[in-house]
Amino acid sequence: MEAINDNMKISVILLFLILPVSCNWLDVIPDDLPTLDDAFSNRATAEKSLFSCYSYLPNITQSCTYPAHYTSWDEFAFNYGVQTQLEESPAGRIAKGEQNSNSPLLDYWSGGNGGTSMYQAIRTCNIFLEGIHQPRDIDEYERQRWIAEVKFLKAYFHFFLLQLYGPISLVKDNIPLSAPPDEVRIFREPVDECIDYIVELIDESLTDLPLNINDHTREDGRITRPIALAVKAKVLVWGASPLFNGNSVYQGWRDSRNKQLISDTYSREKWVRAAEAIRIAIEVCHSTQHRLYRYNKLTNASTYLMSDSLVLTMNTRKGITERWNEGIIWSSTYAFADSNAGGMSEFPQYNNMQRQAFPVVFPQDYGTRVGYSYASFNMAELFYTNNGIPMNEDVHWDYADRYKLKLSTSEAKNGLYIPIGQQTVSLHFDREPRFYANLGFDKGFYEISQLTENGGATFNRYLNMRIDGANMPTGYAIKKVVAFETAGNPYMAYDYRFPMLRLADLYLLYSEALNEIKDAPDQEVYDWIDQVRAVAGLKGVVESWKNSIYPNRPSNKDDMRRIIQHERMIELAFEGQRFYDLRRWKLAESSWSYVPLGWNVRGATDEEYYKVMQLAEGRKSSFKDYLWPISNYDLRVNKNLVQTYGW
Repeated sequence: MEAINDNMKISVILLFLILPVSCNWLDVIPDDLPTLDDAFSNRATAEKSLFSCYSYLPNITQSCTYPAHYTSWDEFAFNYGVQTQLEESPAGRIAKGEQNSNSPLLDYWSGGNGGTSMYQAIRTCNIFLEGIHQPRDIDEYERQRWIAEVKFLKAYFHFFLLQLYGPISLVKDNIPLSAPPDEVRIFREPVDECIDYIVELIDESLTDLPLNINDHTREDGRITRPIALAVKAKVLVWGASPLFNGNSVYQGWRDSRNKQLISDTYSREKWVRAAEAIRIAIEVCHSTQHRLYRYNKLTNASTYLMSDSLVLTMNTRKGITERWNEGIIWSSTYAFADSNAGGMSEFPQYNNMQRQAFPVVFPQDYGTRVGYSYASFNMAELFYTNNGIPMNEDVHWDYADRYKLKLSTSEAKNGLYIPIGQQTVSLHFDREPRFYANLGFDKGFYEISQLTENGGATFNRYLNMRIDGANMPTGYAIKKVVAFETAGNPYMAYDYRFPMLRLADLYLLYSEALNEIKDAPDQEVYDWIDQVRAVAGLKGVVESWKNSIYPNRPSNKDDMRRIIQHERMIELAFEGQRFYDLRRWKLAESSWSYVPLGWNVRGATDEEYYKVMQLAEGRKSSFKDYLWPISNYDLRVNKNLVQTYGW
């Protein structure tokens, strides 16, 4: 019976591949079910099948259903206590501790509650690989390229599952209708075996993948060799990281075959393997002209007089929002926003990150407020001082008095970030450029091109979080994901493709891997993280930590590990990476238990506003939350499946 059910699902997939898209496509199923031959009768139908494989890529711009954005509130924040679409979404419910095994939220295993079954995606890839040899009107070069793309996608769907569930079932081929029950009831395989299989698939794809996309208009988002190598590197980093490499917590997690699903034995060789993969990925990226992004103000007439300080913030913001820039290896295939102010018919408003994050910039806009997703108070304290080190370590920065009021004067170093004559807290002064690139705050400039004066030299509007109806629960807007070109009155979104993988990510992973395989950090470890810091206008770690109360930290392996982790959380903030990093590092429990804080945003005066308030109770979490449950129904159907640890 289970084999029949699986075959029925394959038939439905085939229908989806070859039938025209319709709101009620089930109403037009013909009497004779389509066959594999129908789906691959010629190049045109085969290409539709190829794009169907791509269509399963999880949409990183969908805040409510992508796992890495709103499932924890230590990075993003909600309007706590108010039943908004964000808070009541599957991701928001996970953030509140409502994940469960009866009806899992964001179920990417079987599909449901905001999740799409990655196994359906994998079966679709297998169907493609079985049938793509049939069309005769395809050039062999193109056929091999398509095969390589789908092998990569099949690997990526397995990897996506592995990041959420750990040990997964490997669907190397679709199970035939005639298969005996024992073949249908597949097991979850040990993580090390899963990683080896994913890497094997990616390696098979490399030869026939193109190095570059030459026609962005027609092929934006198609898989290239740099993408495949970068993802391979990340797969191996996951295998080497503490969650899966020598994790004693999972020592007793075994299936009915007595197979241990996650090794409790640490292996340095896993980091060696990962480091080599990262090195190769970086070299190939460099050969295809990928570089860390730096904004050139001379290319934009509206910003040619922009100060060097603001250019440093644009390195961060436009490094995300400038399409096809050299710092992005892989970007989403989904349009991020439409170009008109009136509607988001294709991408609903509550699922559009840019629209959510855009605050009230114009006083006259407050009646039609746009933004209602926010940065956590935790993120405001994460970024470095202008000396490039944590606030609580900087000997030149008054950490104890960071919540005291301070006036922006002409002598202030942050005059271009906070309007002269405005008063805010010391927390907002003398911070690194990425702080001002990522966050909008009360009395701070919110730079969009519509607001420039003097050819882009200054900006004449700043955020006033105390306008009636415009209150943000934490007092911090997410500026990073909002394009500089976004219009504010009326609101008009700017279309770009959200990055899934940037070169800076690889540089920091390489620094991390090298630190793990060496007895002590050396210049090679420092070089890669220092290059990322230089784009943000910061000195290298060794030089910067001379201003720290712990000046020798960069020379200590454990301390350097923490420095690299901190750097990743800053550089990749709000990009969907923190969720994964904290889990693979085994550092997520404390973050998930974070008690949400914020300013007293209803306060009318500075003295009333700048009081730290607790906004909600902290979420109760445990080690079981590192990996997600599969549904109890799936366990009843397939007795060979074992539930995720702790569930």
